[in-house]
Amino acid sequence: MLKKENKEKTEGKLMTLCFAAFITVLKICAKPQVHNKTLCEAVVKTLNEYTGNIMGTDAGHISRLMSCDNNLSPKNVIQPMREADLSQISSGMSKYVLPLLKAEMIPQAILALQNMALSTASDSTKIGSLSKAELAYKTAFDPAAFFADIFHFTATEVENKSGKNDIAEVTEEYVTGFDGSLIRLEESKILNTEELDITLDCDDFEAVFRKVDHDEALALKNKSGIGLYYLDISDSAFNYENLNEYLLDSVGMYVYSRTQIKNFEERKKARSIGIKALRLMKENGQPDEKGTGNELGEMLLFTFMEGGLHAPKLLSKVEITTDAHRFKSKSDSVHLLKKKVNGEICYQLVFGASSISGSIIDAIDTAFEVLAVIKNGRKNERQMVESTLFNNTYDPETTERLKQIIIPSKQRTAAPDMAFGIFIGYTINVSEDDNDDFRTLAVEKMKADIREAVPYIEKKATELNLTMHSYYFYFLPFNDAENDKKQIMDELLGGA
Repeated sequence: MLKKENKEKTEGKLMTLCFAAFITVLKICAKPQVHNKTLCEAVVKTLNEYTGNIMGTDAGHISRLMSCDNNLSPKNVIQPMREADLSQISSGMSKYVLPLLKAEMIPQAILALQNMALSTASDSTKIGSLSKAELAYKTAFDPAAFFADIFHFTATEVENKSGKNDIAEVTEEYVTGFDGSLIRLEESKILNTEELDITLDCDDFEAVFRKVDHDEALALKNKSGIGLYYLDISDSAFNYENLNEYLLDSVGMYVYSRTQIKNFEERKKARSIGIKALRLMKENGQPDEKGTGNELGEMLLFTFMEGGLHAPKLLSKVEITTDAHRFKSKSDSVHLLKKKVNGEICYQLVFGASSISGSIIDAIDTAFEVLAVIKNGRKNERQMVESTLFNNTYDPETTERLKQIIIPSKQRTAAPDMAFGIFIGYTINVSEDDNDDFRTLAVEKMKADIREAVPYIEKKATELNLTMHSYYFYFLPFNDAENDKKQIMDELLGGA
């Protein structure tokens, strides 16, 4: 990503990315008459406007920050940043910082900061919202979001004084040595889908499923994601008690459309939604019978698409096999994802596949077999989604909004892109008598499992000519996946 004539000069440099280095890079790329004081004030205002204004009046402190003789204030900057919402910091960057920079220099600023961050961060350190692996592969950037990540990193992970030996090396020659044409600037973020509500309670989701931070990323053409979660641990094993209760509480949302649930509520039958949903599932098939909606992976796919990805349900597997059975769809669920890319709102139809197996590789293989079939039958799958707009699945107002999104028209010439949501359950092989040691070993094993799975996923997507789609993978380990999933669904449906 360096210009050929400067490649040898800058490629091997190990530069410390501290707060002063961040401001220095911005200063090199700033418009005329924009000084360090203005940039420090603007960056800190993204965190707290009052603190930023105060900093702007203390020229001595700014001078000592820029020479790496002072650290940022723990009380006023570091601790508040640890608790900050990065989306708000990103909005602040758009408001206060980006207007101060030369637009044509922003790509070079990003590349310089990327290079410095990669040389500063350890393999396990997060650069704001990004893992080191994600940052290394990244070639498309939302400048405001990226600068927010860098501010978070330099405030919470790096002492400003640690850059003392390198700060003089952050020069115009260094920054302009990067070839900005090799990256593209875009804004891409998942948004709340106001057009359609999430059916699940996300607070309950976060209480049951514990997220694991990891450093893995998929090197695919379109932005993708990998979520890794685990359940409560007791007696050196995963405990399914809270999961069982959660499935029972959410089964009505899984089985019924929003209109059907509203009808229950209007007839004052809300308390019977769950039991009626379970009875309908039993009529569909046996517990753990794949393709009926009664298999645990099918339920958990719906759960993670809504609770993890925040993509509202259009159709669950039960609805696909009942209301939409004539389409003979292979999807395990369909969800609507709203994103912002390059400042433009766009949507994805996320078609789901789920697999639970003793082997993580076998589960991935099975899921990709389904994805290939979905892709080959994409016309039929889209027709199934469009059919939901004409059978009273939603209230009239929601139906009209969704028509404008899903069905191409003069106002909207393109249909939403097809994306894939995948739930993978597998057996984790960890043995340890102490609960704390088991939890530590289990988390490390999960990370190792995902590390091995990522290149395999990339290989499968390439082999099946499926690299042009976004993927949203969610992984959950079990004690004994194939037996546990049967037992959980037997317990859920046994009382119906």
